[in-house]
Amino acid sequence: MNKNKFILCMFLVLSVSVFCASCKKEEKAAAAKAERQYAVVLDKASVSSVQDYLTVNGEVQSKTNVAIYPEIGGKVSSLSVELGDKVSKNQVISYVDPSKPGSYYSQSPVKAPIAGTVTEIVSRPGTTVTTNTAIVKIGDIKNLVTYAYIPERYVGELNLGLDVDIMLPAYPDEVFKGKIARISPVIDPVSRTKQVEIEFVGYDERINSGMFPKLKIYTSIYDDKIVVPSETVVTRGDTDFVYTVVKNEEGKDIARRIPVKKLVTVDDRLVIASGISAGDTIIVEGMEILIDGALVNVMTK
Repeated sequence: MNKNKFILCMFLVLSVSVFCASCKKEEKAAAAKAERQYAVVLDKASVSSVQDYLTVNGEVQSKTNVAIYPEIGGKVSSLSVELGDKVSKNQVISYVDPSKPGSYYSQSPVKAPIAGTVTEIVSRPGTTVTTNTAIVKIGDIKNLVTYAYIPERYVGELNLGLDVDIMLPAYPDEVFKGKIARISPVIDPVSRTKQVEIEFVGYDERINSGMFPKLKIYTSIYDDKIVVPSETVVTRGDTDFVYTVVKNEEGKDIARRIPVKKLVTVDDRLVIASGISAGDTIIVEGMEILIDGALVNVMTK
């Protein structure tokens, strides 16, 4: 009996010891977690200017591009021009023979209504044509423009004279310059887009009608705004905020959350509408895993 009581007492003592050790271990873990410091890097919010832009595709075309039609139907009997030839206004470029079996008519000349360059041969000699069949197409290849179609949601950003960067696949290392010269007064009801005409700044013989460039249309300018790297703003739920560093009651550095209102993001730069001011110190590295009040260790950038 005494032996059994002794064994029971020893078991109880051992259980209490294990329980106390477990509690101390949990307390140490909690304390260690509470004292955990997160390495962060600080920087100051600065005032800067940012220009927003739209990126769309376009098509290069001759501003003047005319299809030449005969005045009478028949068979094309001759063609005096070829692709790339320059022609003058009223120059005869072709003749159409309206004769039919059993009858003979004088050949009808086809004249160029404008001066330009032959951009396409539509009907060659021997082809039967009507007054609705083009013989050739003539364009002014030195007066090229780019047409682009802007989605409806962006039309409020459009204005005459906006600068445009024009990137051509044939010349990937160069940027050609242009400006918006005309804006359609209507939106296409099918595509929900608005057409804009972009004129090149200067003539460059490397640019050809029919090219499909990528366009960067510069729109709104945000002058003298608070600009921060976009990754410094953390979003949780519906709230956007940045972190700064303050001292707690014990004199230790802790992270403090500051709600902000975003205005616009351009590439990797974010314009802040409100929440922080120029010169405010914010955390620019290490903010992803922070919580409000977390201990931080400020590192040198």
